[in-house]
Amino acid sequence: MKYEIRQIDAWNCGDGWSYNETWHIGEYETNAIDEKKAFLRQLHKRGIVCNRGKCVVEFDGDCYELQDRKTREPLFAAIPMEG
Repeated sequence: MKYEIRQIDAWNCGDGWSYNETWHIGEYETNAIDEKKAFLRQLHKRGIVCNRGKCVVEFDGDCYELQDRKTREPLFAAIPMEG
């Protein structure tokens, strides 16, 4: 599976978070069974490290998001790419 990594600027619209702006950070390809761990590994390779207990990775059925554990604000996303 091939993914695009995007940094997210989001705002809370009252009933959840909405993407305001996103920036392309990179791409990666993985055959890993644990895709959450592969996503975190790719962020770490780019110097993006989340302290244990501060963030959580959520899968919405389409993409993976690294979120602030307390507020659920999306910080980064791994979005599937075709091909």
